[in-house]
Amino acid sequence: MFRSKVKNLYFLKQIHNSVSLIKKGKLDKALEALDKAEKSARKAQAIDALYYILFTRGGIYYTSKEYDSALETYEKALDVGSKLLEKEPENADYRHYMGTTMSNIGNLHKQKGESQAAIEAYSNAREIYASLISQYPENVVYRAYAGENLHNYGTLLLEAGSFEKACEVLREASELYESLLSEKTEKSGYQIELSIVLSQLGHCLKQLDNGKTEEAKQNLEKALEIQKKLLEEQPENEKIKEILSFTKAQLEEF
Repeated sequence: MFRSKVKNLYFLKQIHNSVSLIKKGKLDKALEALDKAEKSARKAQAIDALYYILFTRGGIYYTSKEYDSALETYEKALDVGSKLLEKEPENADYRHYMGTTMSNIGNLHKQKGESQAAIEAYSNAREIYASLISQYPENVVYRAYAGENLHNYGTLLLEAGSFEKACEVLREASELYESLLSEKTEKSGYQIELSIVLSQLGHCLKQLDNGKTEEAKQNLEKALEIQKKLLEEQPENEKIKEILSFTKAQLEEF
């Protein structure tokens, strides 16, 4: 993901070394390495390296469920990323990382029970990815990250009772997952995500007082069909059992 955007080979090596430590599960060692790299990057005013260092550290804290530290680090990454984008506003790598960082910030605020801040972060990430997808419509990575952000955003709006907006966002997420499914050979992950989104969209549409009941039913039936097939393939998968049960319960109300 770093590509050649980190121009200084010393910092690029430091970042890759930290990523290697993360993959080995040596998170404390990775954080130590990133601390040293950050000090050097700040001293050298290597803004591109600093951006990725902060992004990587935020991910470690996020994985470790150290949410306050993750949030603080991601916010620093956003500040640095904004400076990079001032110089290179069309840089797709920077925009992608900004979108991912913003989406992760939304997840962190949601974990902390800060719904409004989470909604704002998800909305900002949605705009970033909409711009990227408009410019690079064939890019699977951008669509996958956008789908995940939209799913989280729509779920939060649904929980908050903002049904009109939730339905809009969930419908957009379902369309993205549909497009990904039409292109990918390994489909199981996207199938699960699509079926969950369709179930939530069906539930959301039921809440609207504007004659959307037939559309709601169609989405739930489509979700159920996918979930039944998945359960046949993975009979012990508790996640699939849970979402299938939810979908059935929603359909039984018609």
